[in-house]
Amino acid sequence: MIITESSRLVLRVVKLDDAPLMLTLMNEPAYLENIGDKQIRTLDDAGHYLKSGPLAMQQELGFSLYCIERKDTGQAIGLSGLIKRPGVEHPEVGYAILTEHCRQGFGLESVEAVIKHAREQLNLPVLQAITSVDNSASVNLLKRLAFNFQGLITLPGSDEEINLFERKLA
Repeated sequence: MIITESSRLVLRVVKLDDAPLMLTLMNEPAYLENIGDKQIRTLDDAGHYLKSGPLAMQQELGFSLYCIERKDTGQAIGLSGLIKRPGVEHPEVGYAILTEHCRQGFGLESVEAVIKHAREQLNLPVLQAITSVDNSASVNLLKRLAFNFQGLITLPGSDEEINLFERKLA
């Protein structure tokens, strides 16, 4: 199911068929460094992640991380969407793009589409985002999208301080 589109991208609900994308994406060095190791080592692990993560969240909350597809090729290149996690008050923007598709504006474009969807279809008043302290690319992207730095937080079950950003939509 298509959730939203931009000029070059389609964002759709993930499918179990996206397991190969998840396996590749979640084991790339940039993902491991900036997001963390989710212990996805096999296609079965990736399928379980999709079922218990984005698909369950979509069913429960009406939003989740979506699969990003390029309109020109139809290729799935990453994830972008909204998540709700303990320790973050409002729905949170998140994205991850395969390294070979980075630095082409797809992260910015996909997050812009997610923000528009959050404001116009979901009527969310506030979005938040977190980044690792060292992830300057994501910090710059969030600032470019009018997210304001709120401070450092520590998520439940972690001892790592991370950046918290917020953007009012209403």
